[in-house]
Formats: sequence, C-alpha cells, structure tokens
Amino acid sequence: MSVDTPRGTPAGIRPGEVTYDHLIIPSHWRRSNESTPGAPNALFPPDGGAPAQSSLPPINPTTGAMTGPLLVGTTARAFAKLDDLIRLSAEDKAVIAARRDEAERALRAIFPPRCALPLVGVATIGSAGRDTMIRPLDEVDIFAVFSAANSAWKRFRWDSRDLVLCVRNAIGGERIQTIGSRGQALRIVYDSPPDVHLVPAFDHPRAGYVMPDRVGGWLPTRPERHTSWTADLGPRVISAVRLIKAWNRVCGSHLRSFHIEALAGQVLAGRGLNTRQGLAEVFRHMDEVGLVAADPADVGGDLSAYLRPEDVDALAETIRAARIYSVKAVEAEQAGEHEEAVALWGSVFGPEFPTFG
Repeated sequence: MSVDTPRGTPAGIRPGEVTYDHLIIPSHWRRSNESTPGAPNALFPPDGGAPAQSSLPPINPTTGAMTGPLLVGTTARAFAKLDDLIRLSAEDKAVIAARRDEAERALRAIFPPRCALPLVGVATIGSAGRDTMIRPLDEVDIFAVFSAANSAWKRFRWDSRDLVLCVRNAIGGERIQTIGSRGQALRIVYDSPPDVHLVPAFDHPRAGYVMPDRVGGWLPTRPERHTSWTADLGPRVISAVRLIKAWNRVCGSHLRSFHIEALAGQVLAGRGLNTRQGLAEVFRHMDEVGLVAADPADVGGDLSAYLRPEDVDALAETIRAARIYSVKAVEAEQAGEHEEAVALWGSVFGPEFPTFG
C-alpha cells in the first residue's frame, strides 16, 4: 500500500478520520488540504536555516554576568537575576544551532533527494527549540524528517525500529563517539555537552509527522504546533515556565519538562499576570485542581499520565508549601515589603535564588 493511498475506513472509525496504516489520524489535527509536497513548512524555513526566533524582547532584561553575591533591591530584580542564571545564554544558543547544522549536513549527504529514504529537513525541537530550556545545556532534540516517497513507508511501516536502526547504521562513525538507541531517538554523544537526541520521523502531506515508539509502532507528533503555541503565550509566560522548571529541579525533577510547559501555559494563557503572580497562580492550580494537562497540539492526550499515584502524593506537600509561600510573597511585594517577598521566594526556589540587600 502506498502512503498516499489509505485503506478503506475500518468499522468503528468515525467519518472524517484517515488511517495511516494501523495509526489513526484524527481530522482535527490533520494538515489542511492546501498542504502539499513543496508547500511552506513551519519547521523548515525556505532558506534552509533555523526557524526564525521571536523578535520580542525578554520579559526580564539581561543583567550581565553573575559575579559576587546576588544582592537585589526589589522582587522583580530578584527574578531578573534568577532568569539570568537559568535561561540559555547566547553562547548556548550558538552551540544548539551548530549541533542542528552539523546534523543536517551529515544527513543530507547520506540521504539525498533521490535515495530510497530522502531527507525532508532537520529542525531543533523540544525545549531548546521553544526557548523554554534551562541550564545546564546537556542535550538537544533534533528532528530528522524523511519523505515517505520512493516506497520508504512500505519498507518501515510494520516496524518503526527498523527506521531507527537504518539511520543509526548510516551515520555511525561520522565524527560521533557513541550512538545508542534510546526509545525512539538516537543518542549522539559528543566530547562536551550538549549531546544530541536525533528523532527520525516520516512526513505526510495530510497526516503531519509520525515517529517511532519504543515497541515498533508509530507515534503522531506535531512539533510545529507546540512551537507556535508556546510562542503565542508570550515572553512573560515563557519566563514563568523556565522558573517552574527551576523549582521542579530543586524539588527532585519529578515533573517532565513538556508537562510543565503545557500545564503552566494552559493556566496562564491570556491572564495578563506578571511573572510572580503567574507562578503563584500555577502553584494554586496544581494544589487545588491537580497536574492534569492536555497536549497543546491535541495529539498526546493527558501529559500527566506518566505520574504514579505515589508520585502525586509525594509531590503534594511540596506543591502546597510552594503555594503558601508564593501567595505570601506576592502579598508582601504588593505591600512594598520586598525584603520579605524575596525571602519567601527563596523558600520556594532554594539557595539559587538571589538575596535581598
């Protein structure tokens, strides 16, 4: 069966859905009918460069290198300092771009347009691609999209692990120390961080993207929707996302990165809160409503499904404490008591948080 010739609709599947062999593609996240081979793709700019970054200034201005005690005079300044510590620097972003460019050069040389597995494009995805990653920069997710033409889908459709092995065998030894399969990605280890998680996937004009899962099947994914959704949140919410990731790390990294992004974004989108108010509102939501968060691209379902009941119970006390301290900190700031507010936020974020003085 050709990738462009879907099977008949099996019993039990709603009209308006199409089948990508055994994978069901719901109509509400399919590409539009105008999306055809060669049409503009949000992941891959026409000039082949990296996707354009937002021109909006950061919500917390750059405050320079961190030297000496982190002494601040206002609560807002404390958060600007903390954001300096955790967000990626210009040098970090240059390294990410270099990793992506290196991956693209190697893959285009190995998988040219007329080969049996032609490369469509390479993009930085994950938190590095959405500007929500925090330091240290230790890994980058690179999305390598292949065309299903030239019978490529027929070759790999029944066992997606064969695609991972094909790419792994093709790039092995190409200026890379170690390559090992990690679920649906290849881990490419460099002499110095960051390592690369190379995620191979197939492109389809209507179905979007499908990538290998851990057992030979296929997972639908829409990274371009995740990127645009995050950008639409605005720099204030994106800053809050990074800060919640820093809090999560202090508390033991129980929550996954993208789960935090989706949860915070859904709570704060369109609220117009400042960063400190936004953090307090997210902690309140986590405490009162819970940790359930839907995939913004409407593909992955509940992003909190990985949490076991005992994990949620273990987090409950930490979340409750963060809620109590953050509410008191916001009230203290509004009363002009910045020293008290900074001390309370320090109880939430730990020793990394700047000191009043």
